[in-house]
Amino acid sequence: MLSIKSESSADRPKSPAQKLIKAAFTGAGPVNRRSLLVDFAIYNAVLAGCTLIGLLFRSLGFSDATIISVYILGVLVSAVLVTSYISNIIVSFEAMIVFNFFFTQPLFTLHAYDAEYPVTFVVMLIVSFISTTVAARLKAIAVQSDATYARTKLLFDTASRLHMLSDYHEILNTTGVQLAKLMNKPVCIYDMMKGPEQYLLFAPGESSARELPTDAKILGPVKWVCRFNEEAGSGTDRFPSSTMRFLPVSSNEHVYAVVGYDPESADDERPVADKPSQFDRGLIVSILGECSMALEMEKIRREKEEEVLRRKNEKLRADLLRAISHDLRTPLTSISGNASNLLTSGAEFDEEMRHRLYSDIYDDSVWLISLVENLLAVSRIEDGSLQLHTKLELVDDIIAEALLHIDRRSSEYTIINEPCEETLLVDVDGRLIVQVLINLINNAIRYTPPGTTIRISSTGMVDCAKITVSDDGPGIPDDEKEQVFAMFYSGSGKVTDSKRSLGLGLALCRSIVRAHGCEIMLDDNMPHGCIFSFTLPMKEVTLHD
Repeated sequence: MLSIKSESSADRPKSPAQKLIKAAFTGAGPVNRRSLLVDFAIYNAVLAGCTLIGLLFRSLGFSDATIISVYILGVLVSAVLVTSYISNIIVSFEAMIVFNFFFTQPLFTLHAYDAEYPVTFVVMLIVSFISTTVAARLKAIAVQSDATYARTKLLFDTASRLHMLSDYHEILNTTGVQLAKLMNKPVCIYDMMKGPEQYLLFAPGESSARELPTDAKILGPVKWVCRFNEEAGSGTDRFPSSTMRFLPVSSNEHVYAVVGYDPESADDERPVADKPSQFDRGLIVSILGECSMALEMEKIRREKEEEVLRRKNEKLRADLLRAISHDLRTPLTSISGNASNLLTSGAEFDEEMRHRLYSDIYDDSVWLISLVENLLAVSRIEDGSLQLHTKLELVDDIIAEALLHIDRRSSEYTIINEPCEETLLVDVDGRLIVQVLINLINNAIRYTPPGTTIRISSTGMVDCAKITVSDDGPGIPDDEKEQVFAMFYSGSGKVTDSKRSLGLGLALCRSIVRAHGCEIMLDDNMPHGCIFSFTLPMKEVTLHD
């Protein structure tokens, strides 16, 4: 968790309200030439208005006490409008002098004949001084309340934003932007996942950060904070000579990042209430705590996703091994049995029997080759190593090539190729698309009875070509349509060659088609049967003379 160094009461920075209240009694305060000139114009305008009102009241016969109250009211108005306590003191004295000049005998002089006037002036000055002091204190409280509200709102806004984020880098970016807004100064964030050699610089008013190299002098404190999970830098016992202060963003002793800022870089000409205070330091710690919590939740979520993926991969591997061990046994047993019969008793068999045994061996070996090819293709897709080598291909050539490599039992089916009337050029990996078509056609042969009609057709669309493989077999039940493209799903349909499918063919088809940025669909063929269709990106060729 965040470690905050304790400070003595003498060294502890005062809040904005304490600074303004102290200024009300000691005369200290943020004063510069520009603010004094503005204050001078304000309180002189107020006193001019009070003088005009006083002259009006005297012409109407009002007493001096009423006119004095007008000036006291003007002093209160000035105390609210001006920014420095020095201006409040000046306006108190000036109000007394203006009243003496315009409203005491002799008029338009600074002399006073009545013995009561000196007492009146002193009382007026005291009342004006107390009024300005009270006004300054109320103003300080109001300013501090506004600052507290703004900073608290910033904290809640930051917390709500962080809780909605689930990306590690977005969490750090939001934290940096909010801290820069709170302190009104640049903030550096050193991402420990990337290493402290680079840092993100967030400037006030900017919604994004700049990535810059870390100075060699800064690396020491940053690495120390990351190692010991404690605050360091300016104002601490560790690296006190550094101009920056560094805070860890950590949870459960794990440091995700280090936040650095210059505690002395604030603009001294800003109002006191806008400068960093001890209250702001508490908000900084709170924001870093919210950031730590958000990063911890993101870490937990990422670990859960990785665990789910790991279990899914383990299940896929287990299913694959179980399916292979079961389904390879049948064709291998058939091959070894038929080969043994030919070796031991081949001379006793007639020509027809030997041909049938050779055909069975060939069919089983072709099935095994197809299985291995699908397994290799699936493994390349799963680990992301599948590379597409696309080039312009004729759709008719792809279909013709696929028909040359389909199951030998295709002679028992009516296979009709219906090419498109127009020439269709697609930008694809021809070898993989041929494999898609072979899998779809062999799938129709495997799950439909002999004599079934299988149609392969192609049509041109706006920006793609559509290839369709349909059959009039028994079809696929509605409750299985959502699963037919899943890995290792072989369905409940009866196969015609006694070989149980691994359920890789359609899953591989979908992966290959999606790798080309397209989609494969399954629909019903009325009155019965299936229609598998997929699209391919089409490309026009411009011929130049």
